[in-house]
Amino acid sequence: MKASEILSFLAGAAAATGISLLFTTEKGKEIREKVSSKLTKEEIDKLIEKLKEKRASAPSEEEAMMDDLIDEAEAEEVL
Repeated sequence: MKASEILSFLAGAAAATGISLLFTTEKGKEIREKVSSKLTKEEIDKLIEKLKEKRASAPSEEEAMMDDLIDEAEAEEVL
């Protein structure tokens, strides 16, 4: 299993857990109220934008595959 696959799985699991917690439980209501009392809508939007930028700069599956192929090719050259 590749590192990018593991990271993708963990990111999906974290997102699903967070969404479930925020929208299906009484605790989620408390969390939403606390976040909205501490952050303005603009601040939340900026935070979301930063997360999107980090996601966009993360290596894609194709880049990870190319890195693996290069590593394998270099290992074969050594042998």
